Amino acid sequence: MYLEIGLVILVIILILLVIFCIPILLQIWRILKDAKVTLETLNKSLPTILKNLEEITTNVNSFTAINTADRSQLITRNIIDNILCFAPISMKLPILQTIKNAVAVVKGIRVFANVLVNKKEPLNEPNKKPPQSILT
Repeated sequence: MYLEIGLVILVIILILLVIFCIPILLQIWRILKDAKVTLETLNKSLPTILKNLEEITTNVNSFTAINTADRSQLITRNIIDNILCFAPISMKLPILQTIKNAVAVVKGIRVFANVLVNKKEPLNEPNKKPPQSILT
């Protein structure tokens, strides 16, 4: 008796579960039907979308390449113009003339010290090699 009552309750629960699942299954079927229509539409229009996207990409790449080249030429031209404008002015400053003279004095002292220490004659010609000593 208890077994029959348990089975009847189980069957009623199963029937109620099936009844409540029917609307959910119908909704899933409608969604799949709409997704199929959307997928077909997308497949039809996808080649034109990709073609337009390639054209847009090509146009953007060409514009940025031209714009970048123009911009780099403009920056280079501005730098050169600034150097040409300020170089003569800056070379006349007393501090730069003093530095130029100091560098020349240091080079002269270095050459004098090398000749004095090594007892070698300075090289006057760029292609002339110093005489080889026996020790080296």
